[in-house]
Amino acid sequence: MSGSFGDPGIFLVRVLFELVAFVAFARYFLQLFRANFFNPVTQAIVKITDPVLNPLRTIVKPVGRHDIASLLLGVLMVLLMVWAITSMRGVGLNGTGLFIGTIYFTFLTITNLFFWTILIRAVASWLGNERSPGVAFLSDLTDPVVDPVRRVLPPLGGIDLSPLAVLLIIQVLQMVVGNLLMG
Repeated sequence: MSGSFGDPGIFLVRVLFELVAFVAFARYFLQLFRANFFNPVTQAIVKITDPVLNPLRTIVKPVGRHDIASLLLGVLMVLLMVWAITSMRGVGLNGTGLFIGTIYFTFLTITNLFFWTILIRAVASWLGNERSPGVAFLSDLTDPVVDPVRRVLPPLGGIDLSPLAVLLIIQVLQMVVGNLLMG
């Protein structure tokens, strides 16, 4: 039964599938951005994902720095999430609806990954905790996204506003893509 506060079962399904997708997409972007794979946080992600990705890589080979297996795992988790949630709600989806829902929620998952990592990194920088492995991991993941904006928007009075600008861009993109795909 679903009330005005939502369905806890659907919430849990979404969180579990999105966590796995976050890790898979993080693994993809860490490799794409040439992150420090000696970082303990990055090594943990590698150890968590290798049991699934190594067998998958025998079928789906990497293309340069693009770990297609990581992308495929992330998209597959999103696809399963969309299917599970629509099934739990009793909504039947045809192939087109499942495809569009998967594209939309894959986009949301990837942009949310960057939104939250940029936000957490910004808060950590305010706290002066720049040397921890966690912050270094966040830097490896977010700097390639924030640096182009940082070049256009220099610090004002010693305050770097580029993370805020990227967060706003992410929010606007999510709205635009949501309106285009979901009507």
